[in-house]
Amino acid sequence: MEELHVHEYDEPDDSSPFTNGTGPRSSKLKSRSDGAVFLSLGLLSVFLLARLISFIVFYHNSVGGSAADLSTIKANLTERLRASEDKLSSVSEERDLLNANLTNLTKEMDRRQCLSTNLTEEMDRHQRWCNQSECLSL
Repeated sequence: MEELHVHEYDEPDDSSPFTNGTGPRSSKLKSRSDGAVFLSLGLLSVFLLARLISFIVFYHNSVGGSAADLSTIKANLTERLRASEDKLSSVSEERDLLNANLTNLTKEMDRRQCLSTNLTEEMDRHQRWCNQSECLSL
């Protein structure tokens, strides 16, 4: 009887949850865990794919918006550059006119100073002549 008793403990019990993977219960557990792993991996793949698509859409929208913004900024800067060039041209023309006026006024001032000097010299000569004439007449 003791042999039977020992013999019963040596054989694996299929109803035990701790089996060595050879019984029908272990194959059911293995197929369930494989299914759970495949389901988890499938859901993870779907989640990652959805996340990737959302990042692509976000990037595309941000780049598209940035391109439109850059285009608008470029147009504004181009318009400002043209306006600045027009102002520069106008200011350059005005500067040239002012330089021409300055040159003419400088020439006129020099001419008048020369006339003033000549007139002063003439008055001095006349004064000396008058003084000499008075001396002679006395």
